[in-house]
Amino acid sequence: AGERVTGFFFRNAAIGLWQFDTDREAVKINWSGREWTQLRVESKAERTRSEKEPRRRQDPVLDRMPLRRTEKRAHEEIQRLLEELKETEQQIPEVNARAEDAHKDLQYKDAARKVAEEEACKKQAEAKAAAEVVRQIDSRRQAIEAKRQDIHAALTKARDVLANETAKATAERAEEGVSLDFLANHFVPELKRQFPGVDVEQKTFSELAEMFWDSGRQGFAHKTDFLGHASLVDPSDEEAGVSLTTAIWKKNTKHVGKANLFVSWTWRYRVGPFIEALVEHARRNGLVPDSLFLWVCFFTNNQRRWLGQHQDGVAVFAANVSSAKRVVCVLDKYQDSLYFQRLWTLFEMFVACIVLNLEVSLAIMEEG
Repeated sequence: AGERVTGFFFRNAAIGLWQFDTDREAVKINWSGREWTQLRVESKAERTRSEKEPRRRQDPVLDRMPLRRTEKRAHEEIQRLLEELKETEQQIPEVNARAEDAHKDLQYKDAARKVAEEEACKKQAEAKAAAEVVRQIDSRRQAIEAKRQDIHAALTKARDVLANETAKATAERAEEGVSLDFLANHFVPELKRQFPGVDVEQKTFSELAEMFWDSGRQGFAHKTDFLGHASLVDPSDEEAGVSLTTAIWKKNTKHVGKANLFVSWTWRYRVGPFIEALVEHARRNGLVPDSLFLWVCFFTNNQRRWLGQHQDGVAVFAANVSSAKRVVCVLDKYQDSLYFQRLWTLFEMFVACIVLNLEVSLAIMEEG
Protein backbone atom coordinates (compact mmCIF):
# COMPACT_ATOMS: atom_id res chain seq x y z
CA ALA A 1 0.00 0.00 0.00
CA GLY A 2 1.22 3.49 -0.79
CA GLU A 3 3.42 2.44 -3.78
CA ARG A 4 3.45 4.71 -6.81
CA VAL A 5 2.74 2.96 -10.12
CA THR A 6 3.10 4.72 -13.48
CA GLY A 7 3.45 3.82 -17.11
CA PHE A 8 0.75 1.15 -17.32
CA PHE A 9 -3.01 0.84 -17.85
CA PHE A 10 -4.66 3.53 -19.94
CA ARG A 11 -4.06 7.22 -19.23
CA ASN A 12 -7.53 8.34 -20.30
CA ALA A 13 -9.18 6.33 -17.51
CA ALA A 14 -11.64 8.04 -15.16
CA ILE A 15 -10.09 9.66 -12.09
CA GLY A 16 -10.72 7.71 -8.89
CA LEU A 17 -10.24 4.31 -7.27
CA TRP A 18 -10.03 1.25 -9.55
CA GLN A 19 -10.27 -2.38 -8.49
CA PHE A 20 -9.14 -5.44 -10.46
CA ASP A 21 -10.01 -8.95 -9.20
CA THR A 22 -8.19 -12.21 -9.98
CA ASP A 23 -8.88 -15.71 -8.69
CA ARG A 24 -6.65 -15.21 -5.66
CA GLU A 25 -6.23 -11.46 -5.19
CA ALA A 26 -8.04 -8.14 -5.37
CA VAL A 27 -5.96 -5.16 -6.60
CA LYS A 28 -7.04 -1.61 -5.70
CA ILE A 29 -5.29 1.44 -7.28
CA ASN A 30 -6.08 5.13 -7.60
CA TRP A 31 -5.81 7.16 -10.86
CA SER A 32 -5.19 10.87 -10.24
CA GLY A 33 -5.35 11.85 -13.93
CA ARG A 34 -1.59 11.94 -14.23
CA GLU A 35 -0.34 8.83 -12.52
CA TRP A 36 -1.42 5.65 -10.67
CA THR A 37 -0.90 5.70 -6.88
CA GLN A 38 -1.93 3.90 -3.66
CA LEU A 39 -1.56 0.37 -4.94
CA ARG A 40 -3.12 -2.20 -2.52
CA VAL A 41 -3.12 -5.98 -3.06
CA GLU A 42 -5.43 -8.01 -0.80
CA SER A 43 -5.73 -11.80 -0.90
CA LYS A 44 -9.19 -13.34 -1.02
CA ALA A 45 -8.42 -15.30 2.17
CA GLU A 46 -7.67 -12.08 4.15
CA ARG A 47 -10.79 -10.49 2.82
CA THR A 48 -12.96 -13.47 3.77
CA ARG A 49 -11.41 -13.67 7.27
CA SER A 50 -12.00 -9.98 8.01
CA GLU A 51 -15.65 -10.32 6.96
CA LYS A 52 -16.14 -13.29 9.31
CA GLU A 53 -14.72 -11.61 12.44
CA PRO A 54 -17.43 -11.50 15.13
CA ARG A 55 -18.96 -8.22 16.18
CA ARG A 56 -18.83 -7.10 19.74
CA ARG A 57 -22.00 -7.65 21.66
CA GLN A 58 -23.61 -4.84 23.53
CA ASP A 59 -23.68 -4.97 27.33
CA PRO A 60 -27.25 -5.93 28.48
CA VAL A 61 -26.65 -4.52 32.05
CA LEU A 62 -26.89 -0.95 30.73
CA ASP A 63 -30.67 -1.50 30.23
CA ARG A 64 -31.22 -1.94 33.99
CA MET A 65 -32.79 0.63 36.10
CA PRO A 66 -32.23 2.74 38.02
CA LEU A 67 -28.64 3.81 37.31
CA ARG A 68 -27.18 7.16 38.22
CA ARG A 69 -24.73 8.85 35.85
CA THR A 70 -21.70 8.04 38.00
CA GLU A 71 -22.84 4.41 38.34
CA LYS A 72 -23.20 4.13 34.61
CA ARG A 73 -19.70 5.54 33.96
CA ALA A 74 -18.12 3.16 36.47
CA HIS A 75 -20.01 0.21 35.00
CA GLU A 76 -18.93 1.12 31.43
CA GLU A 77 -15.29 1.40 32.57
CA ILE A 78 -15.51 -2.08 34.10
CA GLN A 79 -16.91 -3.53 30.87
CA ARG A 80 -14.14 -1.91 28.83
CA LEU A 81 -11.44 -3.24 31.16
CA LEU A 82 -12.97 -6.72 31.16
CA GLU A 83 -12.90 -6.78 27.36
CA GLU A 84 -9.29 -5.59 27.30
CA LEU A 85 -8.33 -8.17 29.96
CA LYS A 86 -9.98 -10.93 27.95
CA GLU A 87 -8.12 -9.96 24.77
CA THR A 88 -4.81 -9.78 26.65
CA GLU A 89 -5.23 -13.17 28.34
CA GLN A 90 -6.13 -14.76 25.01
CA GLN A 91 -2.65 -13.85 23.73
CA ILE A 92 -0.80 -15.63 26.57
CA PRO A 93 -1.24 -19.27 25.34
CA GLU A 94 -0.06 -18.31 21.85
CA VAL A 95 2.96 -16.46 23.22
CA ASN A 96 3.85 -19.37 25.53
CA ALA A 97 3.59 -21.81 22.64
CA ARG A 98 5.79 -19.65 20.46
CA ALA A 99 8.32 -19.32 23.28
CA GLU A 100 8.44 -23.08 23.76
CA ASP A 101 8.89 -23.64 20.02
CA ALA A 102 11.63 -21.03 19.92
CA HIS A 103 13.46 -22.68 22.84
CA LYS A 104 13.30 -26.08 21.10
CA ASP A 105 14.55 -24.53 17.86
CA LEU A 106 17.46 -22.95 19.73
CA GLN A 107 18.44 -26.32 21.26
CA TYR A 108 18.23 -28.08 17.91
CA LYS A 109 20.37 -25.52 16.09
CA ASP A 110 22.95 -25.45 18.87
CA ALA A 111 23.32 -29.27 18.78
CA ALA A 112 23.62 -29.24 14.99
CA ARG A 113 26.43 -26.69 15.27
CA LYS A 114 28.51 -29.12 17.37
CA VAL A 115 27.98 -32.00 14.91
CA ALA A 116 28.68 -30.04 11.75
CA GLU A 117 31.80 -27.98 12.38
CA GLU A 118 31.88 -26.95 8.73
CA GLU A 119 28.54 -25.21 9.25
CA ALA A 120 29.51 -23.79 12.60
CA CYS A 121 29.41 -20.16 11.54
CA LYS A 122 26.07 -20.52 9.82
CA LYS A 123 24.49 -22.43 12.70
CA GLN A 124 25.92 -19.98 15.20
CA ALA A 125 24.25 -17.12 13.37
CA GLU A 126 20.99 -19.01 13.25
CA ALA A 127 21.30 -19.80 16.95
CA LYS A 128 21.88 -16.15 17.74
CA ALA A 129 18.83 -15.23 15.67
CA ALA A 130 16.74 -17.83 17.48
CA ALA A 131 18.01 -16.55 20.83
CA GLU A 132 16.98 -13.04 19.84
CA VAL A 133 13.52 -14.33 18.97
CA VAL A 134 13.34 -15.99 22.38
CA ARG A 135 14.45 -12.79 24.06
CA GLN A 136 11.88 -10.74 22.20
CA ILE A 137 9.10 -13.22 22.93
CA ASP A 138 10.07 -13.41 26.62
CA SER A 139 10.08 -9.62 26.73
CA ARG A 140 6.67 -9.54 25.11
CA ARG A 141 5.36 -12.13 27.54
CA GLN A 142 6.63 -10.12 30.51
CA ALA A 143 5.02 -6.99 29.09
CA ILE A 144 1.70 -8.81 28.66
CA GLU A 145 1.86 -10.13 32.21
CA ALA A 146 2.59 -6.65 33.54
CA LYS A 147 -0.30 -5.28 31.51
CA ARG A 148 -2.59 -8.00 32.84
CA GLN A 149 -1.67 -7.06 36.40
CA ASP A 150 -2.29 -3.38 35.65
CA ILE A 151 -5.70 -4.22 34.20
CA HIS A 152 -6.54 -6.31 37.27
CA ALA A 153 -5.61 -3.38 39.49
CA ALA A 154 -7.66 -0.96 37.39
CA LEU A 155 -10.57 -3.39 37.40
CA THR A 156 -10.44 -3.67 41.19
CA LYS A 157 -10.37 0.12 41.48
CA ALA A 158 -13.29 0.49 39.07
CA ARG A 159 -15.30 -2.07 41.04
CA ASP A 160 -14.58 -0.17 44.24
CA VAL A 161 -15.77 3.05 42.57
CA LEU A 162 -18.95 1.33 41.43
CA ALA A 163 -19.54 -0.11 44.89
CA ASN A 164 -19.03 3.31 46.52
CA GLU A 165 -21.31 5.05 44.02
CA THR A 166 -23.94 2.34 44.43
CA ALA A 167 -23.79 2.66 48.21
CA LYS A 168 -24.02 6.44 47.91
CA ALA A 169 -26.98 6.19 45.54
CA THR A 170 -28.68 3.67 47.83
CA ALA A 171 -28.25 6.01 50.80
CA GLU A 172 -29.65 8.91 48.78
CA ARG A 173 -32.64 6.83 47.66
CA ALA A 174 -33.35 5.95 51.29
CA GLU A 175 -33.80 9.68 52.01
CA GLU A 176 -36.00 10.38 48.98
CA GLY A 177 -39.67 11.14 49.24
CA VAL A 178 -42.61 11.29 46.85
CA SER A 179 -44.17 14.66 46.13
CA LEU A 180 -47.60 15.51 47.49
CA ASP A 181 -48.46 16.62 43.95
CA PHE A 182 -48.00 13.02 42.73
CA LEU A 183 -50.12 11.58 45.56
CA ALA A 184 -52.89 14.14 45.05
CA ASN A 185 -53.06 14.15 41.24
CA HIS A 186 -51.40 11.04 39.80
CA PHE A 187 -51.39 8.14 42.27
CA VAL A 188 -55.12 7.33 42.22
CA PRO A 189 -55.42 7.61 38.39
CA GLU A 190 -52.46 5.23 38.06
CA LEU A 191 -54.16 2.79 40.47
CA LYS A 192 -57.38 2.93 38.45
CA ARG A 193 -55.46 2.18 35.27
CA GLN A 194 -53.80 -0.80 36.96
CA PHE A 195 -56.99 -2.08 38.61
CA PRO A 196 -59.97 -1.09 36.41
CA GLY A 197 -63.34 -1.40 38.08
CA VAL A 198 -61.87 -1.35 41.61
CA ASP A 199 -62.80 1.48 44.01
CA VAL A 200 -59.14 2.04 44.88
CA GLU A 201 -59.80 5.18 46.94
CA GLN A 202 -61.67 3.09 49.51
CA LYS A 203 -58.98 0.43 49.66
CA THR A 204 -56.63 0.46 52.63
CA PHE A 205 -52.90 0.47 52.03
CA SER A 206 -52.76 -3.00 53.59
CA GLU A 207 -55.14 -4.16 50.87
CA LEU A 208 -52.98 -2.43 48.25
CA ALA A 209 -49.95 -4.26 49.64
CA GLU A 210 -51.78 -7.55 49.16
CA MET A 211 -52.68 -6.53 45.58
CA PHE A 212 -49.10 -5.43 44.84
CA TRP A 213 -46.91 -7.91 46.72
CA ASP A 214 -49.01 -10.72 48.20
CA SER A 215 -47.89 -9.36 51.56
CA GLY A 216 -49.93 -11.85 53.58
CA ARG A 217 -47.72 -14.75 52.49
CA GLN A 218 -44.70 -16.04 54.36
CA GLY A 219 -42.21 -14.45 51.97
CA PHE A 220 -42.71 -12.06 49.09
CA ALA A 221 -44.04 -12.13 45.54
CA HIS A 222 -44.82 -9.52 42.90
CA LYS A 223 -48.45 -9.91 41.96
CA THR A 224 -48.50 -6.77 39.80
CA ASP A 225 -45.84 -4.55 38.23
CA PHE A 226 -47.35 -1.24 39.33
CA LEU A 227 -45.45 1.64 37.64
CA GLY A 228 -42.83 -0.93 36.56
CA HIS A 229 -41.33 -1.21 40.06
CA ALA A 230 -41.27 -5.02 39.98
CA SER A 231 -39.20 -5.29 36.79
CA LEU A 232 -36.61 -2.58 37.43
CA VAL A 233 -33.27 -3.90 38.67
CA ASP A 234 -31.91 -2.59 41.98
CA PRO A 235 -28.17 -1.81 41.45
CA SER A 236 -27.38 -2.47 45.11
CA ASP A 237 -28.05 -6.23 44.84
CA GLU A 238 -28.65 -6.77 41.09
CA GLU A 239 -32.15 -8.14 41.71
CA ALA A 240 -35.43 -7.11 40.11
CA GLY A 241 -37.70 -5.05 42.34
CA VAL A 242 -37.28 -1.44 43.50
CA SER A 243 -39.25 0.92 45.71
CA LEU A 244 -42.32 2.71 44.37
CA THR A 245 -40.46 6.00 44.84
CA THR A 246 -37.68 4.80 42.52
CA ALA A 247 -40.24 3.67 39.92
CA ILE A 248 -41.95 7.07 40.15
CA TRP A 249 -38.56 8.80 39.72
CA LYS A 250 -37.94 6.66 36.63
CA LYS A 251 -41.14 7.94 35.01
CA ASN A 252 -40.85 11.58 36.10
CA THR A 253 -37.97 12.89 38.22
CA LYS A 254 -39.87 16.00 39.32
CA HIS A 255 -42.13 13.87 41.54
CA VAL A 256 -39.23 12.63 43.70
CA GLY A 257 -36.80 14.62 45.85
CA LYS A 258 -35.07 14.65 49.23
CA ALA A 259 -37.79 14.13 51.81
CA ASN A 260 -38.64 17.23 53.85
CA LEU A 261 -41.62 15.82 55.76
CA PHE A 262 -41.78 12.42 57.49
CA VAL A 263 -45.28 10.90 57.60
CA SER A 264 -46.17 8.80 60.65
CA TRP A 265 -49.27 6.70 59.89
CA THR A 266 -50.57 3.15 59.48
CA TRP A 267 -51.29 1.01 56.44
CA ARG A 268 -54.83 0.43 57.77
CA TYR A 269 -55.84 3.89 56.47
CA ARG A 270 -57.92 4.13 53.30
CA VAL A 271 -56.19 5.67 50.25
CA GLY A 272 -58.60 8.52 49.52
CA PRO A 273 -59.00 9.98 53.03
CA PHE A 274 -55.27 9.62 53.75
CA ILE A 275 -54.28 11.67 50.69
CA GLU A 276 -56.99 14.26 51.39
CA ALA A 277 -55.68 14.71 54.94
CA LEU A 278 -52.16 15.39 53.64
CA VAL A 279 -53.46 17.86 51.03
CA GLU A 280 -55.48 19.72 53.69
CA HIS A 281 -52.49 19.76 56.04
CA ALA A 282 -50.34 21.32 53.31
CA ARG A 283 -53.03 23.90 52.51
CA ARG A 284 -53.41 24.98 56.12
CA ASN A 285 -49.64 25.31 56.59
CA GLY A 286 -48.93 27.08 53.29
CA LEU A 287 -46.92 24.18 51.85
CA VAL A 288 -46.57 23.82 48.06
CA PRO A 289 -47.51 20.29 46.90
CA ASP A 290 -44.93 20.01 44.12
CA SER A 291 -42.06 20.98 46.47
CA LEU A 292 -43.28 18.98 49.47
CA PHE A 293 -41.62 15.56 49.38
CA LEU A 294 -43.07 13.04 51.80
CA TRP A 295 -41.16 10.16 53.38
CA VAL A 296 -43.91 7.52 53.34
CA CYS A 297 -42.72 3.99 54.12
CA PHE A 298 -45.18 2.39 51.67
CA PHE A 299 -43.48 4.26 48.81
CA THR A 300 -39.87 4.87 49.91
CA ASN A 301 -38.98 1.45 51.31
CA ASN A 302 -38.12 -1.33 48.86
CA GLN A 303 -40.87 -3.73 49.91
CA ARG A 304 -39.06 -6.65 48.21
CA ARG A 305 -36.51 -6.37 51.01
CA TRP A 306 -38.81 -5.30 53.83
CA LEU A 307 -41.54 -7.90 53.23
CA GLY A 308 -39.37 -10.61 51.69
CA GLN A 309 -36.24 -10.31 53.82
CA HIS A 310 -37.77 -8.79 56.98
CA GLN A 311 -35.31 -5.94 57.47
CA ASP A 312 -34.86 -4.26 60.84
CA GLY A 313 -36.78 -0.98 60.71
CA VAL A 314 -35.46 0.23 64.06
CA ALA A 315 -31.91 0.37 62.73
CA VAL A 316 -32.73 2.86 59.95
CA PHE A 317 -35.76 4.70 61.30
CA ALA A 318 -33.90 7.38 63.26
CA ALA A 319 -31.76 8.30 60.26
CA ASN A 320 -34.82 8.57 58.00
CA VAL A 321 -36.88 10.73 60.33
CA SER A 322 -33.97 13.02 61.29
CA SER A 323 -33.12 13.55 57.61
CA ALA A 324 -36.65 14.82 56.92
CA LYS A 325 -36.40 17.36 59.83
CA ARG A 326 -40.21 17.59 60.27
CA VAL A 327 -42.90 15.02 61.12
CA VAL A 328 -46.63 14.93 60.49
CA CYS A 329 -48.76 12.51 62.50
CA VAL A 330 -51.83 11.43 60.49
CA LEU A 331 -54.85 10.34 62.57
CA ASP A 332 -57.97 8.76 61.14
CA LYS A 333 -60.02 10.29 64.00
CA TYR A 334 -59.55 11.83 67.43
CA GLN A 335 -61.01 9.01 69.52
CA ASP A 336 -60.24 5.31 69.12
CA SER A 337 -57.81 6.10 66.34
CA LEU A 338 -56.15 3.22 64.56
CA TYR A 339 -52.92 5.16 64.99
CA PHE A 340 -52.81 4.48 68.76
CA GLN A 341 -53.56 0.78 68.27
CA ARG A 342 -50.17 0.14 66.71
CA LEU A 343 -46.96 0.07 68.76
CA TRP A 344 -44.71 1.11 65.85
CA THR A 345 -46.44 4.47 65.34
CA LEU A 346 -46.09 5.23 69.05
CA PHE A 347 -42.39 4.38 68.78
CA GLU A 348 -42.10 6.83 65.86
CA MET A 349 -43.63 9.61 67.96
CA PHE A 350 -41.34 8.80 70.89
CA VAL A 351 -38.22 9.04 68.72
CA ALA A 352 -39.38 12.18 66.90
CA CYS A 353 -40.54 14.10 69.97
CA ILE A 354 -38.40 12.83 72.84
CA VAL A 355 -35.19 11.55 71.26
CA LEU A 356 -34.75 13.91 68.28
CA ASN A 357 -36.89 16.84 69.52
CA LEU A 358 -38.31 17.45 66.03
CA GLU A 359 -41.26 19.59 65.02
CA VAL A 360 -44.39 17.38 64.92
CA SER A 361 -47.76 18.43 63.52
CA LEU A 362 -51.12 16.67 63.21
CA ALA A 363 -53.28 15.91 60.20
CA ILE A 364 -56.82 14.56 60.76
CA MET A 365 -58.56 12.40 58.18
CA GLU A 366 -62.03 13.19 59.55
CA GLU A 367 -63.51 15.21 62.41
CA GLY A 368 -64.24 13.20 65.53
